[in-house]
Amino acid sequence: MTGVGLILKALEFASHRHRTQRRKGKREIPYINHPIQVASLLANEGGETDPILIAAAILHDVIEDTVNSVDERRELMSEISAKFGEELLALTMEVTDDKTLEKQVRKQMQIEHANHLSIRAKKLKMADKITNLRDITLDPPDWWTHYRIVEYLSWAEKVVEGLKGVNPELENLFYKTLAEAREKYL
Repeated sequence: MTGVGLILKALEFASHRHRTQRRKGKREIPYINHPIQVASLLANEGGETDPILIAAAILHDVIEDTVNSVDERRELMSEISAKFGEELLALTMEVTDDKTLEKQVRKQMQIEHANHLSIRAKKLKMADKITNLRDITLDPPDWWTHYRIVEYLSWAEKVVEGLKGVNPELENLFYKTLAEAREKYL
């Protein structure tokens, strides 16, 4: 399968899995826009051309956000492996939170594990954080207080501290986006 074919296959798969979901913001944008934006950011702003990385960006929230049980998670992982291969599944799993854990534990694990991720996973995680910061700045969830937004900005910066050194464009973009968000909220 060509790189373009892999990316389009991932897009079709993720679109189906996220078809009923919306982003948390007031505008309730279709969820699939988020992984598309992460992939686009990697390619168009980060200069990344690796089709495995771009396809993983499209799939990065499928396992985390479209299953309701451990059995469903296992089945979906098996399906992704069969359709896209072990390499793509492994990269996707590197950036997938374990939703059986408490939210604060998951957040702390992201900080602690960031430095130990593969280079590809670090790039993907950084692009995801940039996209999330942009979304929070432009269209924050209704129920997020000012304090919750500021807390997210601080947490995202701690995660990205462990991701440095893999793509200067993404790193600069993260800090520029963080500064813009802080200017709005601080």
